[in-house]
Amino acid sequence: MMNLNPAHQALLLSFLWLALASPRSAHADTKPPFVAPDDLALLVFIQNTREDRALSFTVFDLNRQCIAEVRGRQAELVPMKPGKHTLYISAYNNHRIDVSLAAGRTYFIRLYSSAKVTTRASNVTVVQRGSDAYKQLGTWLHGADVVHVNDDPCSGKPLQERSNRTQRRINEANGDWKESDPATQADFMLIQSDGLTAHEAGQL
Repeated sequence: MMNLNPAHQALLLSFLWLALASPRSAHADTKPPFVAPDDLALLVFIQNTREDRALSFTVFDLNRQCIAEVRGRQAELVPMKPGKHTLYISAYNNHRIDVSLAAGRTYFIRLYSSAKVTTRASNVTVVQRGSDAYKQLGTWLHGADVVHVNDDPCSGKPLQERSNRTQRRINEANGDWKESDPATQADFMLIQSDGLTAHEAGQL
């Protein structure tokens, strides 16, 4: 073993102490992007089709406050309080979804459009556990830009349109909801167990 004089020993000990005391890299402390905070649920809105690259989907609540504005090829992460929420999504059409969220779980909603005879229609798919959408989740997320709601200038603000227009959107979505049968309503609902656990979300 190499003999060191006291000065060299002190210097070596100083380097070792600094190496042990220095903080770990940010990468080591960062959760995978789709893992929810322990005390909140995480909603992920996915927009992933080439045809929709210029289309924006606006997500808002009953108070006409913007939750998110999803555009391009994105997966936008929106932490939310656990519990029941009614949300509205507006693009070509207006849609209503009802969600029941559990803390520490991650829920996914796909936003996309489809061609009609003379125009396009917007569509919403909630990813329910065990559904075909659930099986396609990895494909939908592949290549999407992960966006945090903190970087969305719309989030938490009143919608930038006249309030009566927003109310018409809510009324239209609620009307379609009430006219649909229970099976159709269920297609636009998330229950707590639909959310991915931290382990499951960490595998995406």
